[in-house]
Amino acid sequence: MFRELKSSVIQPAILQSFDEQLRSKLLILPEAYKPDSEAYFDSKGLPTVFAVLSARFHLYRRNFNPVSGPIERANALNRCVSIAQDTSKYVSRALHKPAMQDAGKNWTERVALIASNTICLHLWRCILVLCLRSEYDAALMCLHLSKAIGSFRKINVGCGRHIAFVLDRLLDRVRSGRGSIQQLERDEEMIAYVSGDAQSNLEHSWVWTGTDLALPTSQDVIPSAPQQPGGDEPMRDALPYRASYAGPTNGTTDWDEWVKIEHTVGQLMSEHVHRNTQPLSYYPPPHNPVKRVQLATDVLSPPKTAPNPSPTPSSTSRISIANII
Repeated sequence: MFRELKSSVIQPAILQSFDEQLRSKLLILPEAYKPDSEAYFDSKGLPTVFAVLSARFHLYRRNFNPVSGPIERANALNRCVSIAQDTSKYVSRALHKPAMQDAGKNWTERVALIASNTICLHLWRCILVLCLRSEYDAALMCLHLSKAIGSFRKINVGCGRHIAFVLDRLLDRVRSGRGSIQQLERDEEMIAYVSGDAQSNLEHSWVWTGTDLALPTSQDVIPSAPQQPGGDEPMRDALPYRASYAGPTNGTTDWDEWVKIEHTVGQLMSEHVHRNTQPLSYYPPPHNPVKRVQLATDVLSPPKTAPNPSPTPSSTSRISIANII
């Protein structure tokens, strides 16, 4: 079974088996640790539940790979969104129903006790997939914790920069008429951005396919690329090399744009509501002028002029993604 886990695509039966094992770990914990519990939840328990949720997220995220069929990819996204929603519920319970021993501490003080790289990375992955699927309320709850962590952890700054970059790209697509769930599921560039650190693992990354990743010699000139938000946080599964860029905030922790990120999520929410409240439109099909066919809300307004997205990232895009990671 572990051999199947090393494959680029994990079969449904294997996914189900491992997911049940991971879910069972939460069930043996006290009542407050269960996903559907309404009991008071101590914020100190977040690292424990996040470890299980993160493992499940990694398991299903493997099938984001374009080698997966559309059904497998949609199922993987659904599962990851479900895990991200559970994450937001735990955050909400920790925020709004603190345990009695933490009642005297404010939110920032409680967060400082549990902030870790694992917490930051799990929140980052959840926020990205929630926004991709227009689950903005849950994304904002996760953002609330990331914002509270702020620069306590250097890696959280890199996560924030990457979130800001991805949300800007997502807003561009929504405003140009290419931001429906169905379109985004087929948008290889957005899926690559949302998959984040999965692209730093050469064994399962797909954006590097066909790219020469040989380590450059001192005489080689590494092609430079525009700096993208993502920081210079070292990752264990780092790519062989990345373009060097001496940006003014590269590798520092003085970045604080969480309010701007929340504002961008608010803009995405407004666009989503606007699309879903448009009056219905009809058109007569050519073969039957009397019959009226309803237009989908996603195609009510003609898209603005925008370059056509390429089905797969170019070599330049691959370099940009590496910088983000």
